[in-house]
Amino acid sequence: MSQKKTKEKEREAWMDNLIIEDTLQKENIPFYQYSEFEKIKSIGGNVFKATLRTIQKTVALKYISLNDKFSLENLRNEIKRYRKLEIHDNILKFYGITKQENTDNYLIILEYSNNGSLRQYLKTNFQKLDWNAKLNFAKRIANVLIFLHSNDIIYGKLNSENILIHNGIIKFKVFGLTKIMPESLRFLNNTLGPIQYIDPQYLEIFSTIGKNKSSDIFSLGIILWEISSGNPPFEMESLSNVDLLNNIVNGKREMIIPGTPPKYKEIYTDCWKHDGNSRPDIFQIVKSLSEIIISDSNFENEIPQSQPYNVTDTIISVKLEKLNIQNKKLEVHSDPPFVDKSAEVEVFIKDLFEFFIDLIKNQNSDSRPIMMKNYIKEHKKNPVEVLYEMISNPSQSWFTSMIGFFYENNIGTVTNNQMAYKFFSIAANEIIDASSSNSPSLMKLYNINKEIGTVLVANMHLKGLVVEKEMKKAFQINSKLANEGSYIALIEVAHYYENGFGIEKNEEKAFELSLKSAEKGLSIAQRQVGRFYGNGIGTPKDEAKEFQWYLKSALSGNIGAMFDVGGYYCIGIGGDKDYQKAIKWFLKAAEKGEPKAQFGLGVLYEKGYGINDDQVKAFEWYTKAAECDIIEGQYAVGRCFYEGRGTKKDIINAICWLNKAKENGNVDAKELLEEIIKKIK
Repeated sequence: MSQKKTKEKEREAWMDNLIIEDTLQKENIPFYQYSEFEKIKSIGGNVFKATLRTIQKTVALKYISLNDKFSLENLRNEIKRYRKLEIHDNILKFYGITKQENTDNYLIILEYSNNGSLRQYLKTNFQKLDWNAKLNFAKRIANVLIFLHSNDIIYGKLNSENILIHNGIIKFKVFGLTKIMPESLRFLNNTLGPIQYIDPQYLEIFSTIGKNKSSDIFSLGIILWEISSGNPPFEMESLSNVDLLNNIVNGKREMIIPGTPPKYKEIYTDCWKHDGNSRPDIFQIVKSLSEIIISDSNFENEIPQSQPYNVTDTIISVKLEKLNIQNKKLEVHSDPPFVDKSAEVEVFIKDLFEFFIDLIKNQNSDSRPIMMKNYIKEHKKNPVEVLYEMISNPSQSWFTSMIGFFYENNIGTVTNNQMAYKFFSIAANEIIDASSSNSPSLMKLYNINKEIGTVLVANMHLKGLVVEKEMKKAFQINSKLANEGSYIALIEVAHYYENGFGIEKNEEKAFELSLKSAEKGLSIAQRQVGRFYGNGIGTPKDEAKEFQWYLKSALSGNIGAMFDVGGYYCIGIGGDKDYQKAIKWFLKAAEKGEPKAQFGLGVLYEKGYGINDDQVKAFEWYTKAAECDIIEGQYAVGRCFYEGRGTKKDIINAICWLNKAKENGNVDAKELLEEIIKKIK
């Protein structure tokens, strides 16, 4: 570019900025220099947390793009409209505009919400919420919606991620609601997540109708249900997003949560009726919510046996209190059956616990929740019901560490580290009266439960979850257990030596302890020894030994090692690639739920490496990986939908998946999205 053209471009940019800042001044819109902000930190997408130095106030900064589609005039009108809305206490306050130095990036300055989204808040605090608190949230959300509808504003994207919480108070994000955009394009820019909240009539015929107030009512109904359950809608479903969308259109709704006040249930089930004309308006909803009085007598305490149900932390907490099971001395008897439960349930829980023990010994921590969920699914059980059965029968306390694992990894409930720590502690602190036992097999279960509980308590101290972060204490707990003969704890001690957690870093000691556990048959330790040889940690680098230990671990059942072995064959051992062996190992791992192996299989099937190319199978494996949050898989699924590769061409799902990948930082997804949007426009 010539010097003359460069100067012209700089002059144009300078003039544009001058016009923008002059317009802001005339409209009395506060403008702050970007240098006035400090401690700027990304909190997701194009939103940042920062401190406005002059007043020492924490604010949120959100990027806006001024272009042909969204001009300065649009922004000025948007701010005018917003100022009329922000008078409501539950709508985020607007503080002004700033501009990033040496760029064309403008940011709006909004009130910061310190408790995150409603979704995050429920996930973290649900156990603490009684029905008065839940009802208060519901009323405040409905009150904001009545304010918007009274001003003829349709929210359009009402879901629990768009509702924020500040100091326990509801705050709505509404800036940009009136942004000019074709309704069909608005839908395309949604990610798949909010499908559960979108009016089924709109999903059905979105190309011919726009969203209206009754669409907001449907979304409100889903949010009211979410407040009652603590869970995102359809969280336990294993359906693909496309199947879920179709099922919602055909009338699928979430199950009623036991303990829900009847009037509250009636309100949200009326809201989510398929026919928008049959739904109540927001004025009726606000009136009905105001009529609810919380008392013990208006709860449905019976759990329906004919349909699935969700376990709430409140129910479980009450049961624990009544049963007073924490830290009490246990007398081990001969495998008593569950009270009033079939032998089938008892057998399944025992089998599940044996599987859990195998996971702890032989699988890495990131693989365990996936494999646990798959095991429950393969046995056609509902994880919510499984957790309820375990909680309901505390006399069988040889599986308390597994209950904690369910809480830690949101299996059958929302993640609750406080409850996880409580159950891990119960397992770790059990005092077992071995003299009373006439069942060696049950005694073995109690001992391994105590061992696992102790290791997982130490892990909570290492990470600082619920309890204070104390690496030294975590090391001491595991070291003591390892000295008593626990090889599960020994591999943890090796991890502490490798990283210098609570003890002086000593890679040679880490290798020595890992090798000791590996030689005792722990496949997780065998994989670790392979990694040490591959990276030269505590021992000279040796690729041949690396592969040997990976192979040994894979043959012992470690799904991460199966993926490693498959990867070895992909890149070639000694220069020779063997895609057929790679497929064999990837398939073993993928079928057990290893998402990286699922993506690898997708690549091999798409490219036809070592096998005839099969685009349908490639798409299927990409989808499995994408649904386990593998970012490359999300991009691949979006690309397949866009190109019609291995599946029917579907521009809606293409953009949804590409958006998800883009939000997770995938550059290819961002570029393809831009290309698609240009064609749509």
